[in-house]
Amino acid sequence: MRSIIAGLAALILCTTVHASHIVGGEFEILHVNGFTYRINLILYFDKINGSAGAKDLSVTARIFRLADNARMRDVVLPLTSEEDVSYTQPECSRGEIQTLKLIYTTLVVLPPEQYNHPQGYYLAWERCCRNYTITNIVSDEPPVNDPNYPNAAGQTFYLEFPPVVKNGEPFVNSSPRLFPPLNDYACPRRPYYTDFAGTDDDGDSLVYSLVTPLNTHTSVAIPADGPAPRPYPEVRWRHGFSLNNIMQGAPDLQISNDGFLTVTPTVQGLFVFAVKCEEYRNGIKIGEVRRDFQMLVLEACPRAEPPQIVGRKAGEPAYSQPNKPLSVSFSATVPDNERCIQVRISDPDSQKPDDAFQERVFIRVLPLNFRVPGRYLNNLLPRVSSATLVNGSTAEFSICLPECPFTPDGLYQIGIIAYDDACSLPLSDTLVVTVNHAPPPNRHPLFTTPNVNITINEGDPPLTIPIQATDADGDTLDAFVLNDGFVFNDVGMTLTVVNQPTGEVNGSLVWDSRCDVYDFTRKTNFQIRIIAEDRDRCNLPSADTMHIRLQIILPGNSNPVISSSLQNAQEKLITVTRKIYETLNFTVTGTDADNDRLLLRMEGVGFEPAQHHAQFPETTGNGAVSSVFSWFPDCATINLEQQYVFDYRFMVIDNANKCRFYKADTLLVRVILEPPDNEPPQLVAASNNPDQPITGNRLQALRGSAVSVTLIATDNDAFPTPDHLQIELIDASGNVAPEGYTFTPAQGTSPLQSLLTWVTDCSIFRPPVYENHYRFTFRVADNRCFNVKADTLELEMIISDVAARFEEFLPPNFFSPNGDMNNDFFGMFTWNEVTGTYESILPPDNCEGTFVNVRIFNRWGKEVFSSTDRHFKWYGNDLPPGVYFYQLKYTHREYRGTITLRY
Repeated sequence: MRSIIAGLAALILCTTVHASHIVGGEFEILHVNGFTYRINLILYFDKINGSAGAKDLSVTARIFRLADNARMRDVVLPLTSEEDVSYTQPECSRGEIQTLKLIYTTLVVLPPEQYNHPQGYYLAWERCCRNYTITNIVSDEPPVNDPNYPNAAGQTFYLEFPPVVKNGEPFVNSSPRLFPPLNDYACPRRPYYTDFAGTDDDGDSLVYSLVTPLNTHTSVAIPADGPAPRPYPEVRWRHGFSLNNIMQGAPDLQISNDGFLTVTPTVQGLFVFAVKCEEYRNGIKIGEVRRDFQMLVLEACPRAEPPQIVGRKAGEPAYSQPNKPLSVSFSATVPDNERCIQVRISDPDSQKPDDAFQERVFIRVLPLNFRVPGRYLNNLLPRVSSATLVNGSTAEFSICLPECPFTPDGLYQIGIIAYDDACSLPLSDTLVVTVNHAPPPNRHPLFTTPNVNITINEGDPPLTIPIQATDADGDTLDAFVLNDGFVFNDVGMTLTVVNQPTGEVNGSLVWDSRCDVYDFTRKTNFQIRIIAEDRDRCNLPSADTMHIRLQIILPGNSNPVISSSLQNAQEKLITVTRKIYETLNFTVTGTDADNDRLLLRMEGVGFEPAQHHAQFPETTGNGAVSSVFSWFPDCATINLEQQYVFDYRFMVIDNANKCRFYKADTLLVRVILEPPDNEPPQLVAASNNPDQPITGNRLQALRGSAVSVTLIATDNDAFPTPDHLQIELIDASGNVAPEGYTFTPAQGTSPLQSLLTWVTDCSIFRPPVYENHYRFTFRVADNRCFNVKADTLELEMIISDVAARFEEFLPPNFFSPNGDMNNDFFGMFTWNEVTGTYESILPPDNCEGTFVNVRIFNRWGKEVFSSTDRHFKWYGNDLPPGVYFYQLKYTHREYRGTITLRY
């Protein structure tokens, strides 16, 4: 056994690496039952470079939808187990690589109503960081508090999986289970190999390829907001490395389609790589899983030479030449103990003192141009398949082949591989053996009934086709039936096949071609293959096939025809314009020359006719059918701002004919709706005060008089219902803003009234102007849908103060209270000869000024009379005659004068 110089790896690995720990890993999602799945995360942890704190007790992965990256759910996976990754040659290890396999797992339910998108889903988890000593990618330790350090390298664990249902049926799938990697190191200039393949619980095909490893979106160890969706960044290759030059090997790292990884390194270092395993079912990709891993290359392998293998056919004297293939042939009658290949193995290392003059060797057998379960033909190995060579001795082994060849034609190749115990991986030599292996004698089964190619007419009597096959050896026959995609019972076919134990197959195919019983509308040509296969000793393909080709000719059927009372010709699109509240009526007719039963119906294109009260009774009949379309469009069900074009599709359908052909004719009536007609309402104003007539929309009133105006609205639209009217005051303005008036809006049908009232006072004036001009604007509007009409009325209103001519005021200057009824008192009156009454001559009160009082003084200034009554009368009070002085006071001025009192 090789001796390893301790510490050779220290130059590469023994550095301070803080939280770097990720060697690699992958996801698994395994079906349990129903819609329950087990999700596993397998993480390979670097025991040498990884700190204990970097070992997560749980991880939170996230499921996204592939089509749009929609987040579906988070999955928490606790750490459930850990174990060391083993070595191919444990004796070769001195602790250069120590890798833990950590398994995080949980059960989840994936509801079919959520996980049904045909493009599938993906599972992801982001973790930083990879080892900081990696040779081929940029992977430096990120600074503290720098979440976007560009030279950091994390790993995104990634798996794609299909929906749990397809076409309404459960779609059961488990992701591939990849073979565990080994803890081996590689040596420069020494071939390295390992099996990275896996198995699939569902028997799906797996295809492997090398890809650039995925990085993480951030250099934070675990992102606080969890994994982000795709796309994921890739790691950056260092100078001189790439996906096509991962390790600078000769040849470089490569993987076969079936997952066998090989490389011959040329330089030392720690190299990261990623393998993508794609999962196919029936030629369609349904899933994908990625595994990242790292390989250590050390100059730690002692010098060694590979073993040498030569071979010969059993019983022949001479072995083959080294490094030359071997060809052998075996007849069908050779005994089992002679159907063998003898090999002899030697190894130069068994003669070296460094190896204590001994070398352990062993053999394996590998299929080369055919496949078997597993990678090796271990069942061909002899009971003892290893030996220890001493002082240049050789070892011989016999590999005996089974009676039955591995391929139908008996021509195949196997590789007999000799391995030694070199470090870190065994060296090998392969003997390629081409085998011509005759199977035991066997005569193929034969159909005694001929192939059939028949065309029949619909309704012919049932057709019976006999089926018979025999086997001359008397082997049991199995019959298999294939067709070009139909169900026998659905097309009136009954197939009966009976396997006889005496090497016969008997049966018949009976076809009932009545199209009123069976449906031939989708298929009239049928191809059937009946295969008879015998159960010979080796179960090698030796089948015979009977071909049956059938065709049915169906009777003719004329097309139905649709028409309407709107058409001038056989138009298929008719455009009609109607206004809302205008009725649309027409008749649609369907006819069929075969007098088949017809169905006449209508549908709205993009809407439901019933929602708009459109009526077209569905009807059936033989040969001819008709129905009346009736529609009264109204605003209760139609919004012209949303839709004003309505397409009605009328169909006459003939699907009840004898052979159930679906035949139809259609007519599209496009109705363009316009707003309804509308006569605008009318608005007039009428004064309720005879002293304030409205002339030319103008009203004049004195301050203090009660203004009362009635607004009257009328509307002649009464179909289908009277319009709803609304009277409102939309503006009130003037040289002074009007205040204090009352307006009552009104709503209802024609005739409709509203009232404006106003009792004015002096507060409306702004001195020295005592005549105000106002403009009141009223509006009446109807509610005719999508065609609202209105009328406005502008009422001019002039409010004036009471006129008072203070300058023309001439009080009396004499009175004689002597009882003669003539000038008996002093007052502000004049006698009206016409009416025979006294009338006041004082200026009337108005907003400019009002009467306050009267005061009368004698010549010594003594007040002898006063009154606040503007209609005062002073009779002298028996005062002496003479001249007296009076004072008439208004709020804005005074009048002074004299009055002579005589008796």
